[in-house]
Amino acid sequence: MRAWYFLLFLAAPAPAFAYLDPGTGSLLLYAIAGVATTILFALRNLWYGIRGRIFLAGKIAVSSHLPDVVFHSEGGKYWQVFKPVIEALGREGVSCAYVTPDSSDPGLSFVSPGLQGIRPGGETATIAWMNAARAALVVSTTPHLDVYMLRRSRGVRRYAHLFHAPTDLAFYEKYAFDWYDCLLTVGPFQDSSVRALEERRGTPVKDLLPTGCTYFDYMLDEIALQPRRDGGPPTVLYAPAWGVRSSALKYGTGIIDALVGDGFRVIFRPHPQFYVSHRDLIADVEKRLAGKGLVEIDRNRTGIASMARSDAMVTDLSGILFDYACLFGKPIVLANAEADAGGQEGEDLPRPLWDVSASRELAGACLGDDPGELPGLLRGALAGREEHARKVAGFRDTSFYNFGTAGEAAARNIVSLARGIA
Repeated sequence: MRAWYFLLFLAAPAPAFAYLDPGTGSLLLYAIAGVATTILFALRNLWYGIRGRIFLAGKIAVSSHLPDVVFHSEGGKYWQVFKPVIEALGREGVSCAYVTPDSSDPGLSFVSPGLQGIRPGGETATIAWMNAARAALVVSTTPHLDVYMLRRSRGVRRYAHLFHAPTDLAFYEKYAFDWYDCLLTVGPFQDSSVRALEERRGTPVKDLLPTGCTYFDYMLDEIALQPRRDGGPPTVLYAPAWGVRSSALKYGTGIIDALVGDGFRVIFRPHPQFYVSHRDLIADVEKRLAGKGLVEIDRNRTGIASMARSDAMVTDLSGILFDYACLFGKPIVLANAEADAGGQEGEDLPRPLWDVSASRELAGACLGDDPGELPGLLRGALAGREEHARKVAGFRDTSFYNFGTAGEAAARNIVSLARGIA
């Protein structure tokens, strides 16, 4: 139901002393929520539009000589998603542009045939530049096209989304991909979720192009360069998520204390967003960990080195769980297997949510309320590591497209799109 239907409903006269049955009450609440959301989005989009025009009217000029394919990145941390695709396009002699707001993005200095590296400015300036770009095809890792700041440019024929994680749609904010023309999907589970949301919302049917997770290609190359394990006591990578799904919010340093107390070495690698959204908590945790000889904190751009050095991982419902499982096949213990999809795409998806069921399948065990149980769970998981690795390999090969060759698949799909619309 469109928002103006809600407005008509609210404006309709109601008799005094009318009985409000539960069904009508629910409809009224939905109506109020719908109107409020519509107004909020309208005001926000107006503000984004004004800011973009200010930037473009100032000092930012959009090139009229862009290639047919333009990649839009949110910054250097996403270079590992784009690099395998750009390399594959270079091998095919296909020109492309890579646009980023990050002055330290490796993509700006990367040398590949036909590649243009462009930095229009900071985040807002880059979004404004993209909103006025002219190209046959824009490929972006940014969700919420035409919902938040990234708007459709009249000079762009089609928009495609390149996923930066091997997870489903459930924990993205609502309407994350509704207005993209094409999605370069990671696996069949994403295809099913996209079609379910389209049917539920009546949004346009998108082209779904089986691709895979491109940064797996990047990580496999990085893994080949990692040194071998140096022996010693078992090493556990503790990689908590951020937000309400974080075990670090639930247990504090309890998980690390339990592991160190049982003789494990611990690499603590919180999600990068932890340093943004939980600054006070991470500062307190790091202060309390200072001086603990068996604990180190990993702040590197990627977690490859820590994953390679560890024997097992403790994590929550997070993308790193799938990275660790698919790339290494090592044991995993879920420290927090609960998920609240309130306000996110998962609210409108069938149950069980794929992320939740897949995480439970890939983990050897789930921790309860007592972190003291963790050392025993890990030792049991380590004892069955060979069987676990075989199980994970089977899951990986049936759940994800083009494992290890997703960059080439993405390039083929992008070339096909560009040639069809240029």
